[in-house]
Formats: sequence, C-alpha cells, structure tokens
Amino acid sequence: MLARVMSCAVVGLHGALVEVEVDIATGLPSFQVVGLPDKAVQEARERVRSAIRNSGFRFPNKRVTVNLAPADLKKEGPAYDLAIAVGILMSSDQLRADVRDTVFLGELSLDGRLRHTQGILPMVSVIRESGMRKTCVPLDDREEASLVQGVEVVAPESLAQLAAYLKGDVQLPSAPSPTPPEAPEEDSSFDLYYVKGREHAQ
Repeated sequence: MLARVMSCAVVGLHGALVEVEVDIATGLPSFQVVGLPDKAVQEARERVRSAIRNSGFRFPNKRVTVNLAPADLKKEGPAYDLAIAVGILMSSDQLRADVRDTVFLGELSLDGRLRHTQGILPMVSVIRESGMRKTCVPLDDREEASLVQGVEVVAPESLAQLAAYLKGDVQLPSAPSPTPPEAPEEDSSFDLYYVKGREHAQ
C-alpha cells in the first residue's frame, strides 16, 4: 500500500512543503530514500528503523522505498524522520489515520522519542502560508511552533504517543497561546527641562 505524509523543507530564506511517499513491496528487504536527500536524511533510515521497533511496532521485512517530492528540491537535516516513520506505519497497515491536513516535523531518537529540531519556526510559517491547518512537532518545540498563529500544534513526546493520538486512544494537550509582551512602563523621572544648553536640540 502506498502512503503519503506531508513534511516541510527550508532552503535559505524560502520554504516548501515536501510530500513523503512510502511504498512497501515484496522483494529482497531493503530501505531506500530518494528525492535528493543529503547525508542526514539518508541516515534517517537507521533512526526510523530503530524508532519503529523500539516503539512497539514492527519494521516491514520487505522492500521499502521512500520518495521525498519534489525531487529537484534538496532535502537537508533530520526533520523528515517523523514523517517517514508515520508513512511506514501507514503503508504497512499498522496505523490508520486521516493525516491529509497535518504536516509532520521532527527528529527521532533510536528509542522513539522526539528530539528538538532546528528550523521549526520558519517551517511552521511555511505551513501556514501553504494553507495547511495542523502540524506535529516535538514536545520541546511546542512553544516555538505556537508562535505562528493560525496553525494547530500537536506536540507528542514520542512516536508511540503520536500513534496512540492518531488512533484516538489518547488526547494531547493543546499548545498554549503565546502571551503578548507587556508594554514597558513609561519613565516620567526625566524631563528635557533639566538638560542644560543645547536649546536647538531641546
């Protein structure tokens, strides 16, 4: 079964949504990531494999192909780990959920926990501009992601907790709304009357 999950890329000052396509087919066991990935994205194979197993799921003993589209956009960093893992769980029929309106961002540790990921704020801004309404980020990045208004933020601690949330077994607390900074109090102790000379400047 082919699964499609959304993630996001930031290249310089520009960003774009990335569609993570996962296909699992019969054949010799393999795990390939295509779509112009850099070294960190290629290493996601080992992180995702271990995270899935250590989260109580099985990694499919088949031919797994992950395509990051568009293929002409260079993919950098570990932010695609979570989207790849969710795509594999859905493609292997271990997870069923409607994720068409959700963008997944986050690096996975080997035990399935979600780690702080760089670039969350610009990526969530791209998500809002693209019209998507929800994003899933690591718990450590929830406050940063919530600074962008108009996007619902879901912040699990681990892949297992996210899977339980998508199945409807658990609820995750909503990200708190950012509090506006307090206006500085006016200091009335200074008056230009006390400045000697400089009449023109006064």
